[in-house]
Amino acid sequence: MKPQLRTGTWRRIIWFGLINLTIVLTIMFLTQGELNELIPFLIIYASVMPFISLTFSKRSVKKAYNLQMVEADGQYEDEIEWYRQTVVTICQRAGMERMPEIGIYESDDKNAFATGRSKNSSLVAVSTGLLYDMSAEAVEAVIAHEVAHIMNGDMVTQTLLQSALNMIVSVILLPIAIYKWIALFSTNRDSVIVYYIILFVEFIVGAIMFFVSSLLLNKFSRSREFKADHLAAMLTRPENMIQALRELDGPAIVENEHKKYASIQFNGAGRLMDLFSTHPSINRRIKYLEKQFYE
Repeated sequence: MKPQLRTGTWRRIIWFGLINLTIVLTIMFLTQGELNELIPFLIIYASVMPFISLTFSKRSVKKAYNLQMVEADGQYEDEIEWYRQTVVTICQRAGMERMPEIGIYESDDKNAFATGRSKNSSLVAVSTGLLYDMSAEAVEAVIAHEVAHIMNGDMVTQTLLQSALNMIVSVILLPIAIYKWIALFSTNRDSVIVYYIILFVEFIVGAIMFFVSSLLLNKFSRSREFKADHLAAMLTRPENMIQALRELDGPAIVENEHKKYASIQFNGAGRLMDLFSTHPSINRRIKYLEKQFYE
């Protein structure tokens, strides 16, 4: 039976539009209309920049991971050809009309990721450690997990959420920044002291907002991992997805040049608490699947 897939495209568009409207109204309220001329620029920036980022996401990860692309008409060893065929099979099972680009990268870390601006312009990649050191059933489940991210539109939603949070932080910091520059260019003798006080306040507020934004982004990232695990179990078998998680042998070891892409990987880096992690713990992910499919 084919899984029922809901991409929620219109829901994301409406959600993003409402956030932008809220930001515009907030700017008008905080500035009493004095910065209305900046509103068109902010709307364009908030609407366009996420999609520019997504457009170049594939190019960025290809360079960062030194990806070797697996072409449809290429001649490959048995394992890589099996990997290519498995991606195609899973995508067809999920109802994708256009196949993602397929890549592989050299790493002992058992990991994989998916990225791209839409399900019609996406990329799936696995590490050599995952492909050669995990069982075929587990690798198939990991591939299904990455395809699930594409079908769920997680890359788009994550980028929109990041953009919206950045805009909200900017709006909150905007009045502080205005007063800071007024103090800097003031001829008042005490303006320098006022400037540094405001600068300190801006730093503290910015740090708090960045911390809160990170918590919200991590919470969303963890929730999408559960959903991708669930859909992967439906596209393959629940026991295969559970087996894949058990074969990971702990959290990922993320290299420095890959840290900014850690949230899109199948296996997340270890953290003291899930609250600060982009991924739920492996144990929580297994328990979630067991509850969904065996209770």
